Amino acid sequence: MFKHILVPLDGSTLAERALPLATSIAEAMSAQLTLLRIVPQFAILAADPMLYEEMNRLGEEEAYAYLRSQADDLDLNTRVEVACETGQPAETVIRYVERHSIDLIVMSSHGRSGLNRWVYGSVAERVLRQAPCATSIISSRAMLEEQGCKSILVPLDGSELAEQALEPGRILAAAMGAHLHLLRITTPTHQMLETTSMKEVFDGIEDKETQDAEAYLRAVYADTPDDHVFIKVETSEGSVAAGIIDYVEKNGINMIVMSSHGRTGLRRWVYGSVAEKVLRSACCATMIMRER
Repeated sequence: MFKHILVPLDGSTLAERALPLATSIAEAMSAQLTLLRIVPQFAILAADPMLYEEMNRLGEEEAYAYLRSQADDLDLNTRVEVACETGQPAETVIRYVERHSIDLIVMSSHGRSGLNRWVYGSVAERVLRQAPCATSIISSRAMLEEQGCKSILVPLDGSELAEQALEPGRILAAAMGAHLHLLRITTPTHQMLETTSMKEVFDGIEDKETQDAEAYLRAVYADTPDDHVFIKVETSEGSVAAGIIDYVEKNGINMIVMSSHGRTGLRRWVYGSVAEKVLRSACCATMIMRER
């Protein structure tokens, strides 16, 4: 599914937290891995062309030396390339993705700020919103497993848009030998109700919602091709984003694969906000699939 994976780096150890997941996926899928570093433009020096050119040259030399060192340490059985570009970090990453047919970006949500560092939170957010491909974000809270990715969660809300994450999640699980978890969360309808009689009415509605959710997941499971992947299906009740985060922590999930948008309505999540909350709080990697 992924043939070319990009890891943007800024020279910090925080940004390098994206490398273990990226290399695991690259090896599992025999994909090319490219390490990219953006050299900032020194606009203040533009008045002196010779000094400006020399600073850029030194910046690129330092960037390539750093990237080659990182590439040598990976010791992969797949192709690894290094690249250096000059410009604004987020915009330059997106341009590189478009020019080189990148399938997946894997990056940390935070790096170290400073003269030669990105303010990584804003860069990751802009890349996530604008990149034309799947993007996996390693949050600062992510607990990375040395043995690789062993469990993948696909949250579903019953919409076709949310289900677009199902096939990538299944393929990743098969390639990486991971367990696949399918989760659907129903939201209680009586949380704001005070009368017992109304609560009983809505309890009945919630029971029906839970039954529908379980039937939906069983149907999804039945339609999933047999790739010798262990699949666990489960429903839960409560706040959607909090429910996903709680499930991740209780079940040792290494990566969430989810769509960036879903369909709103009585029985649908407002999926963009859910994905955003999960990205900020989940203690694992989150892969956001672009809406087709």
